[in-house]
Parts: sequence; structure tokens; C-alpha cells
Amino acid sequence: MSWPKFWTKTSAWQTYALSPLASLVCFIASKRLDSFIQNPPAKISSAKVIVVGNIVVGGSGKTPFILWLAQQLDKQQISYGIVSRGYGGKSVEYPLLVTKDSKPEQVGDEPILYAKQLNCPIVVSPDRVAAIELLTSYDLELIIADDGLQHYAMARDVEIIVFDGQRGIGNGLCMPAGPLRESHLRIKNAKFIVCNGSCEDEKINNLVTAKINLMTLNPTIFKRVNNPSVTLSLDSFAGQKVQAIAAIGNPQRFYNSLQKLAIEVTTKDFADHKNYQLTDFSWLDKTKPLLMTEKDAVKCSSFASDNWWYLVIQPVCSNQLYTNIIKDCFNGR
Repeated sequence: MSWPKFWTKTSAWQTYALSPLASLVCFIASKRLDSFIQNPPAKISSAKVIVVGNIVVGGSGKTPFILWLAQQLDKQQISYGIVSRGYGGKSVEYPLLVTKDSKPEQVGDEPILYAKQLNCPIVVSPDRVAAIELLTSYDLELIIADDGLQHYAMARDVEIIVFDGQRGIGNGLCMPAGPLRESHLRIKNAKFIVCNGSCEDEKINNLVTAKINLMTLNPTIFKRVNNPSVTLSLDSFAGQKVQAIAAIGNPQRFYNSLQKLAIEVTTKDFADHKNYQLTDFSWLDKTKPLLMTEKDAVKCSSFASDNWWYLVIQPVCSNQLYTNIIKDCFNGR
């Protein structure tokens, strides 16, 4: 979700008005964490469980990080699966196995993105434990939990917290006065911290400098939304006036990527995980290209025009980060 402007400020009137509620949210979250630490849930699978989550609402870069991690696991031939809440999807029954032909309105956008790029079992459910239980039949070595950091019914072996390097923790306050789901001190409990871009937040740097790992998102190519086999090079829209949409946590990051490619962009934001309909695009100037993220594209492919394109990005983290994660999971493997 896009943040309201006062979430980046400590002196806005909304901040003062909502601070009592924020204190209550932080207090309840800390009690839940204490209970989890003192009485951790039993594991229901022999597979190692890695939770990739965040402590802020809105996008942070979990999806590209999970794609990067999965690609490394593929290279090392480590069998894995993914469980997800499937935000934006509504199914009549859970847990639900996801395929590349699943409908976004049932399973959400991110799980379909995983299914299209990865060759692994993917299960969505509001109950992550039930999702993991379904994966036990696959005899996996490792399970990646997309989000679920605060889903304390789920046992885990490693926690990885991902931040948007630009937005960080905002004003450092819990909802609704700020973007935090729980106190920023929670990051000290995680084994690994990943910043999407350089970490510009001093509070994060001061707390866990030694744990911070950087992730970069490198644009690679444009693909046609209704036929991804048709591609264009990164310089194809340079100097042109285009339209761009985004239904992601931090739309401006995507727009900045386009502007760095010398593209003149007119933008329109949608709510995070928006399930698009053709009627959402009645405002378009059909003479101009429409650019979007790959996460948006999976929900538009059935009705997209030929001049709709999505930007493919390649997430990159250090080899040492992967090595450390695997060592932590498998005791030196």
C-alpha cells in the first residue's frame, strides 16, 4: 500500500492524534512476540522454514528477494516450496495449490508470479500452518514463507526481514500513526536484514548494521503483457511519452526506474494487490504505450492491448548472503 504522507513525519497532527492507538498496537505486538519466544509452536514438517517478512505495511521487496533466493536454491538443487497468504485473492476453500494457470482473483498476484517463474509447489492459505501441512507430501528440504513474520502459529528456522531502503521504517511509529506492524526493535530478533536498495534509515543502520545485506533490482527487458514472448530492449521507450500504472507497495520506485531509462512518464497508482478489470483503464490514451510491473501484468494479460508492456527486473544479492542462509538452515551444509 502507498503510505500517507504523515507516516514519514513525527510532527504531523495526525501523528499526535493517533499516537495512543499506535502505542497500544506496539504493546500488543510485543506481548505476542514474547509469547511466541517463550512457547514456540511445534514444527509439523521436517523441512527447514524460512520466513521472509517485514515489520512495515506495504511493499518492501519481499517478492523479488524470494525469487532471487529460489533461483539460488534451484542452482544448488535444493528442493523447496513456497507458502503465501495470497493477498488479493479470495477462494472458497484453502489451502490451495497454485499453478501458472491459477486465477489472480483466487490466489493473489504474487503466487502466480512465482508459479510462472519457478518450478516448485506453491500453496496459498490464510493459515500458513495448513499450507505447510499440504506441502509435507512433497518431501521438501526447505519451505519459504512469503510474509507471515507475525504469523506466530507457524514454526520457523530462520527469519529474514526485508526493507525498502528508501522508506525504511518511516517515522518509526506503529499503525495507525506510522507504518510499523510492531516496534522497530523487532529487527534485532531476525537473523538477516535485507534492504531493497541502499539503506537510508539511520534507525535501522544503528540497530543492525552488521546484519544488513543489500539487494538491487536491475531492469533487463520489456515484455508484451498479452504475449511475453514479444520483447523490447530497455532503450525502446527512451525519449517517449508513456503511461504507467502500479499496484504495488511503493509505486514511485517503479516510476523512478522508468525515468532512469529516459522515459517521460504519466502515472496512475492503484491499491496494492488490485485485481484489475478492463474498466479500470477507460482513462487511457490508446495512442501511447502503457508500462507496468510484472506483478501488475499477471492480472492484465487476458485483456491487455498490444502496446501494454511490463518491465522485467532481475533481483541481485551477494553470494555470501545465500551461503550464510544455507549454513544457518542446514548447520554448515
